[in-house]
Amino acid sequence: MPNVLTQLFSRFRRAPLAIKTGIYLLIGYGLYALLLGGLAPWVIKSQTPKQLQQLLGRQASLNDISINPFLLRVRLDNFALQESDPQQVFASFSQLELELAFWRSLTQGAIAIDHIYLVDPQVNVQRLASENGQAQFNFSDMLAHLEAKQTPQAEATEDTSEPPRFIARDIRVTEGKFAYMDKVANTELSYDELNFSLQALDTKAYSLSLPEDENEPVLAKDANRYALSLTGSDNGQLQTQGQFQLQPLEVSGELQLAKVSLLPFWPFADGLIAAKLSDGELSFQSQYQLKQQQDQLHYSTHKGRFILENLLFSDQQQARVKLPLLALDNIRVDGDNQNVDIDELALQGLWADARLDKQGLDLQQLFMPAMPATNAKPDDTAAEAQVEPALAQPEAADETEALNKATAKEKATAHTAAEPNKAQEQEKQWLLTIGKISLKQADLNLFEQQQSDGVHWRVYPLDITTGPVRSDLEGSIDYQLQLALSSDAQTQPETSQGQFSSTGAIDAKAFTVNGELTLTELELQQFQPYLTPYLNMQLESGKLSTQGKFTANAEGKAHFQGQAGIGKLLIKDGLAFEPLLKWQNMAIDAMSFDSEANSLKISNILLEQPYAKVMITEDQRTNIGELIRAEPPGDNSAAQSQTKQSQENEAPQQTAAKEKINTKASTDKAFKLDIGSIAIKNGSAYFADNSLTPNFASGIEALEGKISHLSSTPGTKASVDIKGKIDKYAPVTLRGEVNPLLEKPYLDLDLVFKSVELTSVNPYSGTYAGYYIDKGQLSLALNYQLEDNQLKGDNHLVIDQLKLGKPSDSDLATSLPITLAIALLQDRHGVIDLGLQVSGDLDSPSFSFGSIVMTAITNVITKAVTAPFSLLAGLVGSDEELNLVAFQPGIATLDADAEDKLSKLAKALDDRPKLQLSIEGSVALREDSEALAEQKLQLQLLKASKLAALPDELSASRFPTQGKLADALVELFEQQLKLDADAEKDKVKQKLAEKADGEKVDEDTLLTVWHMGLYNQLLSAQEISNNELANLAQARAQAIKAFLVDRAAVAPERVFLLDSKTEMKQDASQAILSLNAD
Repeated sequence: MPNVLTQLFSRFRRAPLAIKTGIYLLIGYGLYALLLGGLAPWVIKSQTPKQLQQLLGRQASLNDISINPFLLRVRLDNFALQESDPQQVFASFSQLELELAFWRSLTQGAIAIDHIYLVDPQVNVQRLASENGQAQFNFSDMLAHLEAKQTPQAEATEDTSEPPRFIARDIRVTEGKFAYMDKVANTELSYDELNFSLQALDTKAYSLSLPEDENEPVLAKDANRYALSLTGSDNGQLQTQGQFQLQPLEVSGELQLAKVSLLPFWPFADGLIAAKLSDGELSFQSQYQLKQQQDQLHYSTHKGRFILENLLFSDQQQARVKLPLLALDNIRVDGDNQNVDIDELALQGLWADARLDKQGLDLQQLFMPAMPATNAKPDDTAAEAQVEPALAQPEAADETEALNKATAKEKATAHTAAEPNKAQEQEKQWLLTIGKISLKQADLNLFEQQQSDGVHWRVYPLDITTGPVRSDLEGSIDYQLQLALSSDAQTQPETSQGQFSSTGAIDAKAFTVNGELTLTELELQQFQPYLTPYLNMQLESGKLSTQGKFTANAEGKAHFQGQAGIGKLLIKDGLAFEPLLKWQNMAIDAMSFDSEANSLKISNILLEQPYAKVMITEDQRTNIGELIRAEPPGDNSAAQSQTKQSQENEAPQQTAAKEKINTKASTDKAFKLDIGSIAIKNGSAYFADNSLTPNFASGIEALEGKISHLSSTPGTKASVDIKGKIDKYAPVTLRGEVNPLLEKPYLDLDLVFKSVELTSVNPYSGTYAGYYIDKGQLSLALNYQLEDNQLKGDNHLVIDQLKLGKPSDSDLATSLPITLAIALLQDRHGVIDLGLQVSGDLDSPSFSFGSIVMTAITNVITKAVTAPFSLLAGLVGSDEELNLVAFQPGIATLDADAEDKLSKLAKALDDRPKLQLSIEGSVALREDSEALAEQKLQLQLLKASKLAALPDELSASRFPTQGKLADALVELFEQQLKLDADAEKDKVKQKLAEKADGEKVDEDTLLTVWHMGLYNQLLSAQEISNNELANLAQARAQAIKAFLVDRAAVAPERVFLLDSKTEMKQDASQAILSLNAD
């Protein structure tokens, strides 16, 4: 064997140089292949886990590594890096392969890689419970281990050399998996399919654009192309692909998100709002560009689209908000010009279910962001606590809004004055422009319990479309709005009960809006639950429609011009549930409302087939009188108490602001109303009295006419011309002038009834007069004038051929002699002709009537029986009550008014020689007793003071504070009441001091109040006997007879004095006169 080796070595030495060189190379290449392909993998496989454990503090494993020295390919199989718990894997991959491109490196002068393949990489990231407020992850310990292993290094000098060129033919990651578990938010994200590819990487290539300073550069269109795709456990996908270059930096690509579920991400926002996200998907796509020019980064996006689908928010029990689709189309972002442009924001099928009660709107509470804890000052918190109850009051809403506006305006003015140039100093703001906003087929549901016992309201469908909208609010925003409204007290309504539409433009910067609106057949009966607590009526039907043009602004100025009408109105009363008011149609052909001028102008109102009914029930209640419901006990007091508490808690600044608002309101223009005409077509009215036996009923039909030029302008008068028929044959007309809109209403009306058959009112005559009517007709002419709140009436009543029938034996019939009354009134032709004149204040006229027939019967029959003195007054042209003669308290002397009344009575008695007069005196127990007591006390004071006479109009409040009369008052007080007057003075002084709240009490005031107290106590101590009162009553009766006999020439045998003492009347300071027939 040695010989063989020797021979081989000898032959090698003699070989040519080329052969020697080749052998050397072959041996070197063999050693290279042995070391790199055999030894290196063994060393790397054995050392890698150890080195990683020392570096990261984690266990690692590598199943296999192979190196192909010929292809310069390295492959690692089944690598895993464990968690701190060795039983769990933090990161792993099935295979990693890298192949160098040696020859390309030589030929292109670059670091060249043929490919890098990473297969089945997996990473599991976890966020653990936070420590010290900092997030902790399952890799935090590795970072800490790395930091601990680092050794200080000398500061490296800045390397200004250009980095080497790096190229790679293919870089690819396939079948990757990424999992993220957040144990703080209690959620998990999992992505099972992660793929990435980077083709033809070249760090020096110009793949997108060519530089200007290069000589004949070449555009590598296929270089630096990348693609990334990611699929989650919910099958949502993220994809992006594009191309880039590094020098200069430029990126161009496209990003897509498809059907990404929002539920896994919601726990990160949990707690921000009370609502819970139950469903929802996100999709997004956009093309983007990023480019560096002159050390500035320029970016833009285009063809973007953002979509939210099947969005669903719930409370703890049920769904509250659903949004099937929200889409932003053609999103474009321009970073250079700071513009964001969106073609359209579209919402489709929005559905919401809300509840409004005393606590407010529940959706607002569900979606109101949770406020972080703040270090609010105690005073601020108290102020908020005081303001909130006031804001809860419905009646305080308008005042609160006005206060907020006033405060905001003052703050804005102050801010503008302090920083006039701040806006100019600010940088350019981003501008967002949305070409169109649309809301289609929205369905809004509200269960309202704040003002009612519970009403289900629904707005469906709701469609809103706008024109372009800019974030700087420049330009007007065109809009179109359409909705249908419905409600039901029991369940969610299904059918529309009114439609509303509007088109116009909004200037959001100037806070103005103008447009057109149309309201079509809004069913009024759906508002019945809001009327029930206040009105005892049933709104059965009615359709409100209107259309017109309007303008409005944030300052409360509004103008509307259009038409309106209510069709098929039917209102039933709450007693018998019979029609109270109805009409076929009410149309306003033209109207104009101006809030700035505080005016409403209406051209014409047409009432077609109007009908009204007045009914008296068996228990004598009326359907009109029972219309207003009584306020529930306790409600008013509770409201007043809460209002008082709110006022006490009101901040001084708010009080001052409110006073300003109230002052402005008091100076606002009075509301002005102008109506061109009110026309009535084929109207009717009905009156029924079911309290009578038999029942009474009558109606006015065929009502036609017009009220023209009705206006609240002072000095204007509306003309009235209306006619109809009673019971289909008796004409009735109403003509004249009227203006009920003035502060002091005006009227001058003539109402005429002709030939109304009295037999139709037998229920009234039989019930109240005690006789039925066999024959008779009534004609009535009424003229009423009202001016300066003073009512004057001139009524002419004629009853022709009145003939009474048999008695009715009614328990309600009067016991007075009806036949006598008729005999006094009826002339020799069978005609009763009366002129009744009335006058008085508007609030309490001396003459009133409920209906035409009732007025006539009352004035002819009842007044003849029960008030013969009124008839006598009419004969002498007087409207005074001649049967009562009033006296001043405490005296029996006739004044001028009483003498005038008795003179008229004497004249009437002269015209009716068969009548006799009886007189009975009367006293007002309290007033006359007080007057007599004061007379008695003043006589005592006069005597005690020894004055010649007392001052005029002496009373407790006008009592002298000094002098003999004052001394006499103190003396009488102590004598009669056995009390110390000075002690009384001390009490008065103490009370005045308490009211004065620390201020000095004036001596004159003290003496005045003290003497008033002494005087009143003495006055209360005076005793007046019944005998003194009886003598006063009798003296009054005697004074009347003396005047009639001595001065009015009435025969003494026709005047009788009744006993005024035995059963003394104590109702009033007067004498009562009564008539008897011979």
